[in-house]
Amino acid sequence: MLDAIAAAAGPLISVTGPAGAGRTTLLAQLSERLAERGAAVWAMRFTRDGEAIPVRFTLRPGSSPDGVAEPATQLPGGDASPWAWSPIRPAEGARDDPAIARRAAAAAAAPLLRAGRETVLLIDDVHWIDPDSLAVLAALIRQLAGSPVRCVCTARVPAGRMAPELGATVRELRRAGLVTAVRLAPLTRAELTRQVTAVLQATPEPALVTRVHELSRGVAAAVRDSIDMLRHNGSVEVVDRQAYLVQRTSPGDPPAHNQLVQAIRALGQAEWAAAKAVAVFCPRGAAVPRLVGEALGVPEPEAVALLDSLCQAGVLHRGLAGRSWRFTVPLVASAVAACLGPFERRRLAATAVTAVWTGNATCGDTDYLADQVANAGALVDRQRALGELLNRSAAVQQDKAESAVRWLGAAIELAENRAQRAMVLLMHTSTCHLHGDYERSLRGAQSLLGAYADQLSPDAAQEVQLMAVQGLHCVGDEEALRELVELRRRWAGGIEHSVVTRAFALAALDRWTDVHELLNGGRAAWRAGNPTSAMLGELLGTTAELWSGRCARFEQSLLARERWTLRATARHRLDQVGSHVTGLLVTGDLSRAEKLLIDEDLPVTALPLYDQAMVAAQRGDAALALDLTRRAMATTGRGYDPGYAGMLQTTIWILVLQGRLTTARALLKTARAAKPVLAHLLDAAEARLDRALGETGQAVSRLRRALADAQERGLLVGADVCRAELVDLALDAGDHEAARSDLDALTQVTATMPTSRSTMYLLLARATVKRDRAAAAECLRQARERGQPLELAVVLERLVKYGVGEPELLNEAYELLGGLDALLARAWLRNLMRDHGVSVRGRKETVAENEHLLAMLAAGGLTNKQLAMALCTSDKSIEGRLSRLFTRTGYRSRIELSTAMLNGEYRP
Repeated sequence: MLDAIAAAAGPLISVTGPAGAGRTTLLAQLSERLAERGAAVWAMRFTRDGEAIPVRFTLRPGSSPDGVAEPATQLPGGDASPWAWSPIRPAEGARDDPAIARRAAAAAAAPLLRAGRETVLLIDDVHWIDPDSLAVLAALIRQLAGSPVRCVCTARVPAGRMAPELGATVRELRRAGLVTAVRLAPLTRAELTRQVTAVLQATPEPALVTRVHELSRGVAAAVRDSIDMLRHNGSVEVVDRQAYLVQRTSPGDPPAHNQLVQAIRALGQAEWAAAKAVAVFCPRGAAVPRLVGEALGVPEPEAVALLDSLCQAGVLHRGLAGRSWRFTVPLVASAVAACLGPFERRRLAATAVTAVWTGNATCGDTDYLADQVANAGALVDRQRALGELLNRSAAVQQDKAESAVRWLGAAIELAENRAQRAMVLLMHTSTCHLHGDYERSLRGAQSLLGAYADQLSPDAAQEVQLMAVQGLHCVGDEEALRELVELRRRWAGGIEHSVVTRAFALAALDRWTDVHELLNGGRAAWRAGNPTSAMLGELLGTTAELWSGRCARFEQSLLARERWTLRATARHRLDQVGSHVTGLLVTGDLSRAEKLLIDEDLPVTALPLYDQAMVAAQRGDAALALDLTRRAMATTGRGYDPGYAGMLQTTIWILVLQGRLTTARALLKTARAAKPVLAHLLDAAEARLDRALGETGQAVSRLRRALADAQERGLLVGADVCRAELVDLALDAGDHEAARSDLDALTQVTATMPTSRSTMYLLLARATVKRDRAAAAECLRQARERGQPLELAVVLERLVKYGVGEPELLNEAYELLGGLDALLARAWLRNLMRDHGVSVRGRKETVAENEHLLAMLAAGGLTNKQLAMALCTSDKSIEGRLSRLFTRTGYRSRIELSTAMLNGEYRP
């Protein structure tokens, strides 16, 4: 659009668009573009009172060329560059006398023509122009025809009652062929995506772009405020430079000083009052004028006039002959409603609710009605209001957390007795917990376990205690968890509650031996207690034994699923299936996890995100696994679930092999902040990162510390992976004694915890340490049978590297790693293929892949030394390759390269 305006030949370029469409920003961008090519640029604007003032248009410091403009700056009186006065001023009588208009236009044109080169006059907000100045402007345009001087004018449409003669004047000039018309449309989805990316410095997921568009309708003045509102509300989470839209239980804080809101205030007190009323009443359709009149205390015709004024100003849209009303920009509706005072909001809400309940108005938007019921509170029938809020909250609990929590919060205040209040508070607490608002759910749980303990059934009391334990873990209150374990903090309930709750607190502290001992010692109590305690005790006890290496109870539970306690309740069955799927996935048994889902007729999408991520990773869908991991970290952050650490262990491995080492480090840091259980799995993952950077000594130390910490906590899960990695590190270093020692340790691990993964890793270690070809063949058979591409590629590579596999197997490993986008692992493998005389097909593709890998590593902030270690080459080689990369791509620094990769501009 800028290029089209800059190239337009006519004397007038008319730029129109709705309020907030970015007219001033366009003038600022155009001003910079014209100045760069040596044109003389003059600028002015008309104010609300019709005054013409000289200004300058500039973009905000540090913004991109398509960024946002600063408000137009008025030039001081003594500034002579280019002038301290505006060329177009009202000439009295010009409206009625063309001769006066021509003389005034000639005086305005003289300094513009004097430059003798391309000259552009930028005029903002022409919709405020007075009739005499309009006549002068029209005469000026006619005089500039054929000259190197052009005029770019912006005007708001609809202009309402402002400058009533402007439209007719422009049409007349268009008939004379003197006008090039440009309409500023709302931002396209692609443009909106670029704006969101620029603001967040992260690539937004489609749902986030859609939400910003819903709020802003693509109107430029509302886009940044929409993004800021979502971000400040916590509805935007950025993980690995990817921005996700997440559900939050707190409402956004709309911008009261938004440019579009200020424009409504400027229309006058009466229009502002009407806008606030419409912000409440707009879904009421044809009843809106009557309700607005009632709220403002004016006759309906006067209310209609005010609504017409808002429509003419572009604030409201009236459709279906007055049967529907809406704000043209939804964000503005929220911002205007947020300006209501507490009593004003309650009074208007009560009016709206009463109109529907009495049949004087209709409303098909049940969520809107629930909003107004919540706002009205005790000003309407309490019991009816309570019923509507509870019913609607239950209906949207999964999908609209913010609304459900707000309605339940209002319902708590409407409860008429302790039993009702406890019931509503339980729903409120559960909803907060479900959507990750652990601070609020913890407060609710503690209130229920204190003031309302007598109102909870034994089953409900157990669930609330579990929510409280998980809440304490998620807010990082380890001391409170220890107080529960040591009985220094007690909640009301029976012995079964105490045992199960303390066991979950121990699990949250990653003390699994203690979990096992406590549940075994109190088995009679929790098994004989309420069904929920019995179910949770059995589930946690089974899991604790599995993590400790005792698989028998877990296997028996899988075989006897029909005897699971509370299996008939859908959510409890899903919890139990999910727990067993997590156990299978963390121990690397994808095929049995998938079979369990099939047997239970559940899709993978019914699982928590961390389980979905592990399934995708083990299936070899790296892109999906990484996306699910980022989404899980953005939306849940539930470090108390063992699947969280299991997910990170697999994801970090993929990232390392892909060469995304900085991302792997950042995700590890975020994950550790969640204080996850099975934390030693993260140590095992970080050892892979150490090794990729050439820090093999640190990798060995980290793995041994992970094994020691796990042993201290009574854990054996993950020990097979650690021991297998230690065997490979030892062989790589030529330390055969250490390799044999770790082989012996891995043999003991497998004897205690004989999973299919530990058995395969034992065969791999035996094959590589003892050069046992029979073990190698069996290991390869089992790896193929397990069907996990990442794992199979590693097995193929190690068998060949240590001389117990045919070199041709490297081609298969190379293809498998390609499907995982594992650029760094393929670079390593190419070295091994060269050593074994195995040719790599596709030289051109290899060169491009190497460049892409180098660019990704360099953009990630690695030093030249780290790059050399990661790519198994010399510092000098890295310097040369980087120099060639920057020369070919044109980027001057790693920062520019990183930005280009974020924006998708870099292409290998």
